[in-house]
Order: sequence, then C-alpha cells, then structure tokens
Amino acid sequence: MKHHIDITLLPSDDIGIHFLWSKVMMQVHLALVEIQNDTKQVPVATSFPEYREHMNNKPGFLGQKLRLMALDEADLIRLDINRWLSHLSDYIHVKGISLIPDADSYESFSRENTKGSLEKQIRRRMKRHNETYEQAISSYEGFEQGDVSARTPFIRLKSLTSGNEFCLNIARKHAAENVNGLQKYQRFNTYGLNRAAILPKF
Repeated sequence: MKHHIDITLLPSDDIGIHFLWSKVMMQVHLALVEIQNDTKQVPVATSFPEYREHMNNKPGFLGQKLRLMALDEADLIRLDINRWLSHLSDYIHVKGISLIPDADSYESFSRENTKGSLEKQIRRRMKRHNETYEQAISSYEGFEQGDVSARTPFIRLKSLTSGNEFCLNIARKHAAENVNGLQKYQRFNTYGLNRAAILPKF
C-alpha cells in the first residue's frame, strides 16, 4: 500500500457515532461496489486507526477514523469518495490523498461472522446430528451469547438486497512484518476487508 485517504467522523448531539458509522460505511460500501472487478474484489482497503479491542469489560470500539488505502493512487481517484459522502459533509472530514509513511508494524482487518443465537445453534445441531434437545444443549455448556459482538466492534448495516439489518463485526489481527511482493496482489471485498491482507499501521 502506498496511498491513503483519512476520513474522520464528527458525531454531534443529534447524530451519534454509531449511527454515523452506519451511514459512512454504507456509502463506502456502495463506492467500492462501483469499482469492483468481475470477482467482486476491489483494490482499496479499509482500516481503522483508532480500533480498540475488548478489554477490562469495555466493549470493542472502532474510534472515529476510517482510512482507505490503495497501492495505486489512481484507484483512490477512481473511487471518488467525496462524491459518495457529500450528503454527510457536516458530520465528517475527508483529507486528500497522501503517501503512506514508512511503518514498522502491520495489521489486517476482516469480517468476523457471529454464529447466531444459542437457540439457533442448538436447533441446527439437533438437525445435523439427529440429537434430542437435551443432547444438543449439553454441547454448549459455558457458551456465552454475544461473545463475538462484545469482543469485536461492529457497524449496523442494512442489506441492499433483502432490506434486513445485520452487524458487520470487524476483527483486527496484528502482523509481525510486511511480506515483500504480497501487497501488489492484494484484493479486498466490497467493505475493504481481507483477512490475509497486510496493511501498514500508522
């Protein structure tokens, strides 16, 4: 990655940070969909510089900054993110395209799927393993509902196809070092996420 755009979310009394994340990320998603290739992959990554993991009974939090990164500046120009975020201009600050500074640490961001409620898992196990309710529930001793939701920050979004709301849980993984030559071929989903991608942390 060589170029980036920083977007700072500016919540107010009438628009909270979580609601603003939903609006911003939906627009970023739509912008990325516009530049996806035939395999629904994009050359632009999203990262969260203020990402805070769950610790000391405090839930995970994305912070107030979203960073878009690309190997080629042309991809960020083509994305034209200001156009997609124009109606949110009172609640965000978008910086121009800048070069990424040298980094000595790396990370990756990916979608972490929740497994659903305990009740759903029990019903699924009963069907799959032909077990009674009592047999199935014994396999879930110690299961805490919402473990993933508490551990990883999430953005509440609405599916454009079904209209249903869902949570985009975002997990971060630290990477020990950059892998030369790998970045050139990285592609991301239409949320800018890729578990295997290695992004500079700065």
